[in-house]
Amino acid sequence: MPGHIPPYENDDFITDVSGNKDTPIDFGNSAFSEVFSRDQNAAVPQNPSQNSPDSWKVGKKYRRKLNLSEHQVDILDQLRFTENVFNEIDYCRIQILKQFLRTTEYLHKYCIPVNKSYATVIDELSEIIVVLQYNYRKESLNYKYTYDSVKGEIFNHILKLCENNVREFYGIKRKISTDFPYTHPDILEKYHKKIVSKVEVFLTENQYQILDADAKTNIILNENNTNRWKSRFDLIRQDYTNPFAFEREIFRLADVNIKNPSVETIFFEASKFAADLDKNCALRLYIHYLDKSLLMQSDNKQLAKAIQKSLFSTPEQIKDFERILNDFTATRNLEAAIEAVNHFYLPKRKKIMIDRAAIENVQKLDSEVSQKLTDLLSDHEDESISITVEEAKNENEIIFNIENKSQDIRASKYLEEFSFTAIQKEILEIFEKHSFTVLQADFSDFLKSRKLFIASSIDSINDVCYEVLDDILIEEEDEYFTINPNYYKQLLNHD
Repeated sequence: MPGHIPPYENDDFITDVSGNKDTPIDFGNSAFSEVFSRDQNAAVPQNPSQNSPDSWKVGKKYRRKLNLSEHQVDILDQLRFTENVFNEIDYCRIQILKQFLRTTEYLHKYCIPVNKSYATVIDELSEIIVVLQYNYRKESLNYKYTYDSVKGEIFNHILKLCENNVREFYGIKRKISTDFPYTHPDILEKYHKKIVSKVEVFLTENQYQILDADAKTNIILNENNTNRWKSRFDLIRQDYTNPFAFEREIFRLADVNIKNPSVETIFFEASKFAADLDKNCALRLYIHYLDKSLLMQSDNKQLAKAIQKSLFSTPEQIKDFERILNDFTATRNLEAAIEAVNHFYLPKRKKIMIDRAAIENVQKLDSEVSQKLTDLLSDHEDESISITVEEAKNENEIIFNIENKSQDIRASKYLEEFSFTAIQKEILEIFEKHSFTVLQADFSDFLKSRKLFIASSIDSINDVCYEVLDDILIEEEDEYFTINPNYYKQLLNHD
């Protein structure tokens, strides 16, 4: 039968890590609890014969697994599950039975019957139902038989309330019917007042005692309830702190939905959610979505344009991502695709391409420039040429600015071999104007105006002249600097 889940009654994979005592549940020192304790301590066969005609009964079947007392076995033996894909899962059935035992313990202890002749409120209500529904005499055989049957119906109704409580805890939205078989208004009114109203409060307040489903159970639940992942996904989104923790939780959710055809949708929705928070995370999750989609041979979903705009700022990025997707589709190399996505937004280094033709063209251009300079120099031997290169209009165009300094050279009155600088010439002219003797204070003021030092300025001129004169040109005499006029004449161009 499609969707049928085989029973797991004989599996031993379930481990109760709650730290709670399984059974009986001690609510205090009531006489009922004492009875339970005595029953549990009594010699109870732990390995009942599998050939017993009553071995199919719930209490006997779970005696060992739940460590039940005889009294609890008797209660559970009155139950009958209307089997469905939820309570057929052994882990779920055990949680239902535990919740049922807690509930009946609570009713025994806290719901005191009005008539003190009844041990429990269930006993009291059972007789009320027999009288109102059937009107049998209390001493008759029909009364006893019907009384036990009604009591069993009450237990089974409580069992259904417990199953819905466990279903709710495990995120199963579909509930089973909890219609009560006795519809007399007085019965319903009393039943709701004495049992249902109290059980509903107890189950709500004690839902936390239900153990979380283990991985195996979650896989089965998710396979049969394909939208169950949504509630967990909402919690993961609400608890988002960083992309790595988010991805880890998404993978965990996907792991327990491995048999759920909606597993690809988990990655797709996760990719959409991450698009505004972390682009690399969004692209990685989309790759995983595509991987699941290819495995299931389903149609690929495209990210909405608004999301694409948030992920890709240029058409080139879209093409690059398409290239990664196409490569993955062709090779199915998931690791390589994820690695490519991890580097997707890193700055791309430009490749240096050596254009040998361009190099040769530049070399040729340099050669032409050199030849042009050579020609210019040869045509104007008396001209001093300086060349500056202005911004070229294009690769093959260079504009030369040529400054002609021949006019300055011709105006110099000093021999060219001395190579005086402009400031040196100016200093020499000062000496000439002052008959070759200058007061040191005046000379100092002049050099300060030019931001020069006295010693270095005099030394530089003497150094230039020393080789020719074989003596220093400028000398210091008391408060003056002086030049030998004969030496000075040797510097002049016209002499």
